[in-house]
Amino acid sequence: MKARQLRTRIIAYFVGISLFISTLFGFVCFLFAYTIEDHLFNVILQDEATYISKQLSLGNMPQTRLEFVQYLQSKEQLPEFIKSTLVEEPKAKEFSSQGDKHYHLMWLDQGLLLAEVSEQLVVRKIKLGMFNFMLVALCIVLVVAILLAYLSLAMAKKLLKPLDKLVDIVAQAPVEKLPQNFSDQFINDEIGGFARTLEQALGRIRQFIDREQAFTRDASHELRTPIAVTQGALTLLKQEALSDKQRALVERAMAAQQQMTQSVEILLALAREETINQTAVKLLPLVENSVLQQAHKIANKDISVKIDVPSGVTIALGESALSLILSNLIGNAFSHVNKGAVTVRFSQNMLSIIDTGEGIPKDIQARIFESGVKSNNSSGLGMGLSIVHRLCQRLDIDLTFESNEQGTAFHLACK
Repeated sequence: MKARQLRTRIIAYFVGISLFISTLFGFVCFLFAYTIEDHLFNVILQDEATYISKQLSLGNMPQTRLEFVQYLQSKEQLPEFIKSTLVEEPKAKEFSSQGDKHYHLMWLDQGLLLAEVSEQLVVRKIKLGMFNFMLVALCIVLVVAILLAYLSLAMAKKLLKPLDKLVDIVAQAPVEKLPQNFSDQFINDEIGGFARTLEQALGRIRQFIDREQAFTRDASHELRTPIAVTQGALTLLKQEALSDKQRALVERAMAAQQQMTQSVEILLALAREETINQTAVKLLPLVENSVLQQAHKIANKDISVKIDVPSGVTIALGESALSLILSNLIGNAFSHVNKGAVTVRFSQNMLSIIDTGEGIPKDIQARIFESGVKSNNSSGLGMGLSIVHRLCQRLDIDLTFESNEQGTAFHLACK
């Protein structure tokens, strides 16, 4: 379909340019013809003026040599419509009457010459024939333009055939296996040079992907192993006789362990571009759990926390992914408010985390979702919002924010 549209556009360009040039040429031809005709009448009158001047100098009664040219002693002898026109336009030299009569006027030192040139207007008589001829010529030019357009398309198709082949090689290659060793199929021209450059670039990308996959694989093993060991140790410790305080600490450690396991799974899924499980989960318990997990950040602060989430609301985002998003956003809000309030609200299919902190500095608001970007007052690494942004992109969530000196609000609109 795109190729057909491109072919139509190329033909339209050829036809349009030909039509414009032909029309312009026709206009110039008519203009040239009328200009030459007027110039011819001026030359004739100038020649008659010279002849009349000689007669006057000899004291003879002036007589014109051409029947359509008259000698008048004063302008009072001019037709009325010419005299009225001269009142408005004193320098006028051409006049047309209602009876399709056309006049040329030339002033002399003594008297004036008036030529009624209606019968001598050659262009007026042949303009219909000129127009018909130019119309036929225009049709011929348009036909030639269309033929040239098709020939150009055929030539372009032949010239671009190697490029189409290169596009097919890249498009048909699976995502996990980039094409290689394909540039030898192309001759040493511009497309061949492009193919070699593309092969080198894809080679570098393939090496980078291999390094990233190796790192992700190793990181997955090295992270999951200590997590599993720690989880086993906590499970065994929980079975021992513990005091209430010790049991509370173990429960807190196991909750943190579970959160760490979920975070690792989500981050590895992001790194590997794996599908993240998006099962429906109740929102309120996850919000409450995230607030409790981040509560240590507001232990010594005068902060009120308000949760305005209906108990029956469910979101099909998956528990692990949603918990990671909530933990980061709520944790950020707790970290950047020293005195005030943090509100978690769900309304009209939008989840909002609102705080009354100092706000995000204006100089970093445009880059707030970039990795490593943070304010000078932040004690973190600037990674949390970047992870949240990537997760929202993967889960098709619209993540927006607004911030000023009165606070910051992050909004998550689930589609």
